[in-house]
Amino acid sequence: MSPNVHPLLDGSVSIVASVVAAGGVPPVDPAALPLTAGGLVVAGAFVGGGLMIIGGIVALAYRSGDERVDRVADALDGDLPTPTDAPVREGADVPSAANLHEVAEREDGDPVYVPVIRIPLATADPGRDGVYRHAARAAAALHDEFEDAHVRGYDVEFGLDDGSLGGVGRTVKRVAVTPEIAARLRDRDYDHRDLREDVADGDDGDPGVPPVDWGDAVSYATGDGSAATAGAAATTAAT
Repeated sequence: MSPNVHPLLDGSVSIVASVVAAGGVPPVDPAALPLTAGGLVVAGAFVGGGLMIIGGIVALAYRSGDERVDRVADALDGDLPTPTDAPVREGADVPSAANLHEVAEREDGDPVYVPVIRIPLATADPGRDGVYRHAARAAAALHDEFEDAHVRGYDVEFGLDDGSLGGVGRTVKRVAVTPEIAARLRDRDYDHRDLREDVADGDDGDPGVPPVDWGDAVSYATGDGSAATAGAAATTAAT
């Protein structure tokens, strides 16, 4: 893979390539497409040590149309901590993706959301302290914008640099924070270590129910967010 592959393909190129190699068409869920600047993303992959473009696989990327999501992405750009145990990938867009998923509908007809921010890391094995420094900043920004909305949880995803395909990582992990926990970040005495403790204490092992302490990324294409790694493939392929 060329080192110039766009960060939006972080965590997705190998999935797209495998789908096409099997003769299939990667599923595209419009609600799961990255809510970033408009444009076309063309997926490519290394095959047998050489560069091969997987014919005409294109995913449409567009802005959210929701100013809250866009403001969070803008606020985090260049404003994340720089922990040595979870460094941000050099030259990558930060965040590399910002998504808004409608996962349910309340009895009054109002939607229930899961906002998602993805942070590309320059390591395959980040330290948990650094991870939660990032998660605290992102969750606080998300809660500031979505405090008045019905939110199931805030997902802060991390694209790991595991070198699985031409140096572009395919592993995506996540910290999911409930609005109640995120609200505590406004207390000056509450920091990323407190956040980590509260998320870990509240994690019951269900990847679809926040809080989640360093779990696999999930797909919200079905509207319930219950699928783990396998389900995440569909969302990631679409992004």
